[in-house]
Amino acid sequence: MISLYVGSTSGYSGKSLVSMGIGLKMKRDGFKVGYFKPVGILPIKVENILTDKDAWFIYRVFELKDHLAEVCPVVLTQELTFKSYLKDVKGLIRKIEKSFNQLSQDKDIMVVGGSGSIYSWGALGISGLKVIKRLNLKALIVVKYEGEFGVDYILQAKKDLGNNFIGVIFNKVTHEFRQSIDDYIVPFLKRKGIDVMGILPHDSLVGSITVEELNEMLSGKVLCCHDRLNNLIERFLIGAMQVDRASEYFKMTKNNAVIVGGDRADIQLSAIESGTECLVLTGELYPSELIISRAEQKNIPIIVVRDDTYTIAKKVEKLSTRLRLRDKTKVARGTELVINNVNFSLLYKKLGI
Repeated sequence: MISLYVGSTSGYSGKSLVSMGIGLKMKRDGFKVGYFKPVGILPIKVENILTDKDAWFIYRVFELKDHLAEVCPVVLTQELTFKSYLKDVKGLIRKIEKSFNQLSQDKDIMVVGGSGSIYSWGALGISGLKVIKRLNLKALIVVKYEGEFGVDYILQAKKDLGNNFIGVIFNKVTHEFRQSIDDYIVPFLKRKGIDVMGILPHDSLVGSITVEELNEMLSGKVLCCHDRLNNLIERFLIGAMQVDRASEYFKMTKNNAVIVGGDRADIQLSAIESGTECLVLTGELYPSELIISRAEQKNIPIIVVRDDTYTIAKKVEKLSTRLRLRDKTKVARGTELVINNVNFSLLYKKLGI
């Protein structure tokens, strides 16, 4: 049985995307693939079983039949976190090892998904680094490429992981960075004995969010077009300019959501007429019946939120680093990105397949 840990040197780098893509490709190639997430950070109860949202989603994507409680044996609830501050919590690494051994018995390959970075949860004795060493996993590091400084973290990961480290995948690589990666970063890492297994380009659809997810994250209230909550939003625009410039500004960007004060009816109407995917009204100010009626005619959901425009703008800025793959369209696109841009021949060789 072969095990692959998909980790990173920072959070929200795309580990779930890579785990799904690799696992589904292996299934296509005829392997019996299992999935395991040692530590979950997004608690959810499924049929009274505490698990992790991402683990539950990948469990279903892989069409697994394993006992769900074993798939993510440690879930970092608020209660467990507070308990760890008061005294040492023992037995977690043994619990992880027991679940892993149970799940891997009838599998050809186990894909093990990391959470946070490989150094996260060290205070609990269950960092990714410790799990990798304890279970003797092959480790693939996913890096969201944002400049050359990230190379230092890759070198440190190689040093810390030793023989368990098999390579790196760069994710969310924008066009501006691709040339420098090809010309400088890949040759440099090769010289340091590090294989680049894949370079995944930035994809606006994969990084998008549905109106429903946005409403949930902003704790808002949907006023109309509840049947359009699956609309995908790729970019956010702030409606804070003069109305005569607004229409042109909104039309320049497709698949956008416009964030605007609830008292700016002129900007709201301009956004609706320009074909925005969603209108986010701030300050808990409700629009006029005219605005709601026009939005319904154009099939554009309106969300009302309590925070002011600046606060909401800062929140959605952070969302871009934390979006998760739970929409079928995004999963399909993301999976193909991985399959088409990862060197599976090299990966299989490194895994001994």
